[in-house]
Amino acid sequence: MGKKISSVIGLIVIIVSLICLGTFKLQQIQYNKETANVKQMLNQRKKVLKERQKIARQSVLNENLVSSNKTKSENTQAYEASQDLQAITKKFFIEYFTYDSQNTYIKRKNRVHGIATSSVLNDKKLFNNGLDKTGHSIIDAEHLASVYDGSNAYVSGIDQKQIVSGIVEVSYSSRKGSHSSSKTTDIYLVKFDSNQRKLIQIQRIGTIGTVVN
Repeated sequence: MGKKISSVIGLIVIIVSLICLGTFKLQQIQYNKETANVKQMLNQRKKVLKERQKIARQSVLNENLVSSNKTKSENTQAYEASQDLQAITKKFFIEYFTYDSQNTYIKRKNRVHGIATSSVLNDKKLFNNGLDKTGHSIIDAEHLASVYDGSNAYVSGIDQKQIVSGIVEVSYSSRKGSHSSSKTTDIYLVKFDSNQRKLIQIQRIGTIGTVVN
């Protein structure tokens, strides 16, 4: 009888052990499955995050590139405008301040015809006829002469129509008869139309000084 009871108890223990083991295995499988799901979800989120970071990084790079290109474009435009203004104002003032007779004085206007608009050429403050009230030449009577010495142009702005505004510092030497020549530096406000390639405004605003040679 005792052996039978022991056998039953042993069987029960085995059954309980198997049940516990089975339950543990099921729990382990479920845990592993949940862990795998979590890992998969984390990997997916990491992948999405990585992709978003890549997109964000590319967006920043694109913005920097656009900004860099814009800056380069603006710098190039400013440089070209400065070069153009320097070249065309130099050409203008070489002709404007070079004369030694009534004939060469009058011809200044024709010599700059291709680089200045009619509003500049017809400006009486820039181009007068060089005659006194009696109609005689002041240039010839007083033996006036002038020679261009140099100029520097500075860009102050460029508008949407490609009109370049600037300031020009011009030096020239002038002489009256047998008197010693004097060197003068004048300041002009100018506007240059980049599309027409012509000066559209020239206005003298003052003199820095005059030095007798």
